[in-house]
Amino acid sequence: MPTLVVVRHAKADRPGGVDDLDRPLLRRGRADAQAAGEWVAGSTGAPGLVVTSPALRTRETVEGLQRGWGAEVSVVVEERIYEASLGDLLRVVRGLDDDEGTIALVGHDPGLSLLVAELTGSRVELPTCGVAVIEVPSAWADTPSSACRLVASAVPRGEQD
Repeated sequence: MPTLVVVRHAKADRPGGVDDLDRPLLRRGRADAQAAGEWVAGSTGAPGLVVTSPALRTRETVEGLQRGWGAEVSVVVEERIYEASLGDLLRVVRGLDDDEGTIALVGHDPGLSLLVAELTGSRVELPTCGVAVIEVPSAWADTPSSACRLVASAVPRGEQD
């Protein structure tokens, strides 16, 4: 059964004069991303593929996730995830490759929380570095609304220096 691991990016900085797309993670965000990776590894194992927004904060979140997984995972940058509507995210999920059984989707809110609710019928708020694990009862292309199962959700936090 396909599994979608939805991850909201970790806590990012808001430096003056920096475009939103180029906002980096805070130290706390880097620690949280690694903790989220460790939690995912213990819950589902490392995914076979990561699909991420092009924003710097999501790409840095993926780096932390991979440290937590202890493995380099193939990463695809998907432009449609940045500032995505629910419809955009559904199209991304339904366009995933059936050769991959577990895929992580790393992006932004409010879209990701809306996606989890749409797929599972369960309201889950995803704060920064929030994770939701969803089982999909079909091929990716046929991912149904309200018929997927929310397996687990968490907000892992890393150790602060």
